[in-house]
Amino acid sequence: MPVDPVRDAAVDVLLRVFERGVHLEESLDKTIRRKGPLLSPRGRRFMSQICYGTVRNRLLCDHVLSGLCDQPLDELPPAILTVLRMAVFQSLFCNQVTRPAMVHTAVDLSQKRGHAGLARMTNAILRKAPESLEDIAFPDPAADMVAYLRLRYSLPRWMAREWVDRFGAEGAEQFCARVNTQAPMSLRVNTLKSTPEELARHLEKSGIMTAHATPIPEELTVVDGGNPIDTRWFEQGHFLVQDPASMLPPHLLEPQPGERVLDLCAAPGGKTTHIAQLTGGGARLTAMDSVRRRLWMVRDNFARLDFDECAIVCGDGIAPPFAAGQFDRVLVDAPCSGLGTLRRHPDLKWRVTPETVARLAETQQSLLRRGLELCKNGGLVVYSVCTFTRQETVETVNAVLSEGLCEPEDGPELLAPWKTAQGQYQTDPLDGALDAFFLMRFRKRS
Repeated sequence: MPVDPVRDAAVDVLLRVFERGVHLEESLDKTIRRKGPLLSPRGRRFMSQICYGTVRNRLLCDHVLSGLCDQPLDELPPAILTVLRMAVFQSLFCNQVTRPAMVHTAVDLSQKRGHAGLARMTNAILRKAPESLEDIAFPDPAADMVAYLRLRYSLPRWMAREWVDRFGAEGAEQFCARVNTQAPMSLRVNTLKSTPEELARHLEKSGIMTAHATPIPEELTVVDGGNPIDTRWFEQGHFLVQDPASMLPPHLLEPQPGERVLDLCAAPGGKTTHIAQLTGGGARLTAMDSVRRRLWMVRDNFARLDFDECAIVCGDGIAPPFAAGQFDRVLVDAPCSGLGTLRRHPDLKWRVTPETVARLAETQQSLLRRGLELCKNGGLVVYSVCTFTRQETVETVNAVLSEGLCEPEDGPELLAPWKTAQGQYQTDPLDGALDAFFLMRFRKRS
């Protein structure tokens, strides 16, 4: 009997993630390019659900399996362990999958990826698998909240501990539950081609329902229906897929036509194209990034949105190839831990460490200093990161402010709901409508 092609493709995706450290999004895209034409749209959506869900709940799945398997999990062949993790995820979280289907498809996969003995083992394990979270034994949260959160929400211990310290026990569980769900798809309307209302009507005719979920004027959030990327409105450049929080930095920068504007860490170009959009293409815009292949994504986004090309430069933001004081405004959208985007990138849980955060904070300070150096006296610099760790946010900006080269300055009234201090903004990590972003606006002193 042939194996289910959707689940078989999901094994390929997850093996690259678990065994080779490939980013989940990259691994999924690779498999969709190879096998996507052979799968139905529904099959591709289910494959994505399995892959994201299994990565998101990896430690929980291992906790369940360790109580069912007679040997240590790390002694199992990687493909078989992946099949078992996928099956446990389906048992606990996929209501559309019947228990017989979960068991039989996993047994078939184990036969293909292993041999008859492993298929029999898979069958024996999964017939005992719990059908709901209520059937699983967890540590008592009243006695050890960190241990409970770690297993229930599949977290590294340091992350669970830090979130309990940051949000308190109740807030930490609320946050863990939030980041363990799939983020909604949000669109940034290209207002040089459509209004949000016009695009919403067009998408509705294609069976895609949207809503305006935030105060951000260009935002539309998909609430039901198919994938907007499959419509001609995407191909014709009427929108870009982008989280609402990542639309805030260009608004805080407030670029003006005729000004020289630098996006110091530009790829893949979401914020760069937004700057061009806000100025009607009238800014003298430069996009720089250190990774050449990612700069092609900037160019592709400009072309699809039908914007005039900006200047594109491949260079190191810490040692940029520009003269000091060359730009009126500079956006420093710095590389960061990305913990504010865990709903979209659950594999970050297993990539980021405390050492990673400390190292990134040093890089962010260096980039912010270079951004200020490249900005003319009296010009504006905006710093943004898609995270909420203290080291990468308030500690980074305070270190630079203490050097006396700039001062904080409030942005437009649009950002007032997220203001936390003068010139400083933080989207709420507990708000399900947006990713968790931190932003700061500086005026360079003469």
